[in-house]
Amino acid sequence: MNDPADPESNPFGRVAGHWEQVIDDMAATATQYRDDGHEAIELHPGDVAVLTGEPRTMAERNGEYEPETRRLGFDVVVPGDEFRRVADALEDRTVDRSEVFRATGDGMVFLLVALECGDDLAVLVPLYYDQTDRADLSQVAADHGLYSHIRPLTDDEVVTVSHEDPEPFFPD
Repeated sequence: MNDPADPESNPFGRVAGHWEQVIDDMAATATQYRDDGHEAIELHPGDVAVLTGEPRTMAERNGEYEPETRRLGFDVVVPGDEFRRVADALEDRTVDRSEVFRATGDGMVFLLVALECGDDLAVLVPLYYDQTDRADLSQVAADHGLYSHIRPLTDDEVVTVSHEDPEPFFPD
């Protein structure tokens, strides 16, 4: 796995331009859901990390948080107000369908995941990962399932969503 502190392996330069397009696509997708009568919640992650078992999140490394079970999949850090909105919206709802829009560029995979709850709610979660993480992430998905862990910066609460079909997360 890449070391984000190492400037040579930090993907920021390969993400920035494409990420703006993903966010624009998310806004357009949200408008389409709203036009179809859905409530659409758009998430704007400040960070997305692939969790394959190690390394642990900073809170886990410094002893502030020890999970009952290890989080695997995507760690999605969103602003506190967005987290509260999605946590409240999903508190008594089940994600019953997901649609995954995907693109690749500069060695990265970009995803926009639409989590649909019934006929009235869609939560839009933009994600990305470095293609060098693909094999490890794919193995995690095969062994344990694929999850997105949406949380605020404080890492004291989390909304975990299971992606029943991981295949769309791994474009050819």
